Amino acid sequence: MLAIARWFSLAGRRRDLMRDRRRVLVAFEERRQALAGLPPPRPRAGTTLLVRLDDIGDYLLFRNQLPYYHAAAQRRGEHLTLLGNRAWRPLFEALDATSVDAVLWLEKDRFLQSAAYRQEQCSALRERGVDTVIATSRTRPLLLDDLCRLAAAPRRSLGSANTYPHPEWNRRSDALYDELFSPSSTLLHEFFYNGEFAQWACGLRDPALRPHIDGRFVAPRTDPYILCFLGSSTRSRRWPLARWRGFIARFRGRRSERIVLSGQSAAEVAMGRALESAGVENQVGRLSLPELIGWIAGARAVVSNDTMAAHIGVSLGRPTLIIANGYNYLRFSDYAHAGIGNVVSVFPPVFERHRARHGEGPYEYHETVTADMTSIRVERVLEGVLRLLERADSAPGPLAADAEPAVHSVPPALEHAADLRPLVPLVEQHPLAGSQGAGEALQPPATGPVAPRLP
Repeated sequence: MLAIARWFSLAGRRRDLMRDRRRVLVAFEERRQALAGLPPPRPRAGTTLLVRLDDIGDYLLFRNQLPYYHAAAQRRGEHLTLLGNRAWRPLFEALDATSVDAVLWLEKDRFLQSAAYRQEQCSALRERGVDTVIATSRTRPLLLDDLCRLAAAPRRSLGSANTYPHPEWNRRSDALYDELFSPSSTLLHEFFYNGEFAQWACGLRDPALRPHIDGRFVAPRTDPYILCFLGSSTRSRRWPLARWRGFIARFRGRRSERIVLSGQSAAEVAMGRALESAGVENQVGRLSLPELIGWIAGARAVVSNDTMAAHIGVSLGRPTLIIANGYNYLRFSDYAHAGIGNVVSVFPPVFERHRARHGEGPYEYHETVTADMTSIRVERVLEGVLRLLERADSAPGPLAADAEPAVHSVPPALEHAADLRPLVPLVEQHPLAGSQGAGEALQPPATGPVAPRLP
């Protein structure tokens, strides 16, 4: 039955993909023409706009570079403004507020759907008078990042060679930029890609070997618990309710840790309520993003779909198991392949067969369906979580839950700047949930910029 459901789902995905190819190009031209009514551009010297409009998980793998962009701008005596997605504003304000000179917040869905709001935001960008735009995203939407670059109308623009499956989109997008970046490998993990791009664009980068959230956090409970994050932005990335129910029952039969559930959407709230009878603590829909960081920092392990909670767990050095469908796996979910330890990724059998036959390479979104996540069995997830916890149990001292980076797997471009210290999030036991400050911003390295793109 799963095979039949998958065939029909794939057929629908491919049909939608072909429709989108033309629809997006037509919409882009219409919206581009609507910008003709804006005032003529008047770039102000010494102003840089850093564009980052993708989702929370993407931001978590990018944010460690922000202090370095800021340091490079300060050395040049320039003013750095971030154009960000309002969805991750609470995280930015809790962790990164000092990392730029100013922020412009954009509501992504509203920008895509409302012509009036889109024109208002584009007018504001044009009136701001930007000298340089740096579009930092690896996959850059024509109808979002690129339209904002056109609205800003800078004297100079930098971006990355776009990576959509439609060559027409990429050609139209790349033509808008004066200089294009290409990473050392198309299979580079997103965290390392962001470092390479920052080095190329401004001459500085975070030298760490894994994403990190630095600061002192308040653990919401004093007793040991694991955190299970039920959510994801799409159904094809979400492990189904029945699988979570089976995992909870099996885990409680093997371990004594409390199980805490988290998530955000209405569908996840419903899942949390359905699982309350299984003897869990249900925090679904009740935590702000900064509060979620506190809960993850205090957890013995994190079990999550391929979404923001997994990246928070990795950034805090928590033992993390990621249940992933395989989409863009080398960019986001397969941390072990990138040399980042203490993370287990579990994939659908159909994806693992594809990987065994074809080797490492892209596994596109249109090739993944909800049935793939359903095929991931409880036993495989349980085995991975138990392995992570047993490793933490057996390791001596306070660093038991934190793994040292796998140095042999570090990309060659990073070896000269490797920070091999174990990551230790500072956690205080406290009965209240939440964050108690994010610590000081990273200081840039003492050495000068290396071959920056900006003068």
